[in-house]
Amino acid sequence: MVLAILKRSLHSALAVLLIFSYSTTAQQQTQNAPSAKTIIAHRGASAYAPENTLPAFRLAFEMGVDFIEYDLQVTKDKQLVVLHDQTLERTTNVEELFPARGRIAAGDKSEKKRWYVYDFTLAEIKKLDAGSWVGVNFKGTSVPTFQETLDIARGRAGHFIELKVPDEYNARGVDMERLVLAQLERNNRAKPDSKTRSPIVIQSFSARSMEKIATELKSRLPLHLLTSADDKDGWLTRDGLAKAKRFCAGISPHRSSVSNNPEIVTWAHELGLRVTPYTFTTIAAAAPQETEPLRAEMSRFLYTLKVDGVITDNPDIAGKAKAK
Repeated sequence: MVLAILKRSLHSALAVLLIFSYSTTAQQQTQNAPSAKTIIAHRGASAYAPENTLPAFRLAFEMGVDFIEYDLQVTKDKQLVVLHDQTLERTTNVEELFPARGRIAAGDKSEKKRWYVYDFTLAEIKKLDAGSWVGVNFKGTSVPTFQETLDIARGRAGHFIELKVPDEYNARGVDMERLVLAQLERNNRAKPDSKTRSPIVIQSFSARSMEKIATELKSRLPLHLLTSADDKDGWLTRDGLAKAKRFCAGISPHRSSVSNNPEIVTWAHELGLRVTPYTFTTIAAAAPQETEPLRAEMSRFLYTLKVDGVITDNPDIAGKAKAK
């Protein structure tokens, strides 16, 4: 009984520390401030359960993660759903249920039919099986809504919310950023709150989208800029990071960027930006001796390269790395 109480107290203290680290904008952060090391479950515990589903999130909570990371797309009737791809065929049985709804997008040189999320209503997407592609034990798992994901994580972990292709949605007349902030507002989650155990972080590869949220929509929620391995836009330079600081509280670079140039972490920390690289992973069925390289890699990033957190498909292994 005493042990359980102590465990809950430690979890609450860590949650307060995490939200404190993320409760200000980049402009307000203190240079070189100490940061809590965070484990961020990439699309949930996706090495072990269907990505971006409630089972993957539940498993991540059981593994003691600090945050779940997931992706948002927008349906035909402007509902937010949790899905990585713009199309449904990779992770659902949409081809079986709606065979006639696939289409070849203009300019798609592959000439392959695809089933786009924004061609389907939420009710139609809820009919799909998003679990069987991983295993029969996940048969019947549905694509979760943003609301369902907010609900299931309440008091259990924070949110790293990735806006997928917001520029494309904007071009289609869908204000994805306003949709997300409105949903958070309805849940009283649109402002940083040091008392919550489920802090919110929003991230995207679109700098325009992140800047829109910070400046046009005047959100005070912490934002992270995702960068690709080639960093073709030059965000991971001193000048690029200084520009990112104007609207972001952190960066989420590909892990190879940090490994190839560890100074990125130093430069970011000098500006008060947090660094959470992606994606650390190994196959789910790997034997313990085969997971050791991943544990060692994440430990090196956390304590030698001094990143603030790791985004991983294997949060259980990350927990061992965090504990050294």
